[in-house]
Amino acid sequence: MKALVVYYSLTGKTRLVAEAVAEALNAKLVEIRETKPRKPRAFTYLSGSFAALANRGSSIHLIDVDLREHERVFIGSPVWASRPAPAVNSFIYGSDLQGRDVIPFFTMGGNDSSQALANISAKIERSSGKVAGSFTITTNKVSNEDIVARAKDAVKEHYGQTV
Repeated sequence: MKALVVYYSLTGKTRLVAEAVAEALNAKLVEIRETKPRKPRAFTYLSGSFAALANRGSSIHLIDVDLREHERVFIGSPVWASRPAPAVNSFIYGSDLQGRDVIPFFTMGGNDSSQALANISAKIERSSGKVAGSFTITTNKVSNEDIVARAKDAVKEHYGQTV
């Protein structure tokens, strides 16, 4: 089954997970990039959290990938205010996910992604996609090596693939 991994990462934690997933599944990897990149600062998190709470998107660069070529689409996002990041919202809002199995995954400092999952699942379904699983990697006080190991374990556990 041909897979695609699409992600947004402000701090690099979601990127680590996305790269591990793409490697494990031999999938194409695509980064969602904002046209006006954010810098990891307190104000960035505050303004980004307000945008996430309001389910707003942000201006993103065009992603040159044909979703029809991929049966399974993994979408990675950090959790901001119990929601996916605005850049991920923009990707979903601008995508036709019809016929795609979509697997959202999150990175977060906390340990409860249930609100973020419910929120992104509704958006995926409005874009005609089918949520076919999910996973979350807690990154607070976790080394990059452990984040990658947890991502590989999640892929193995949920999707039967190993690196």
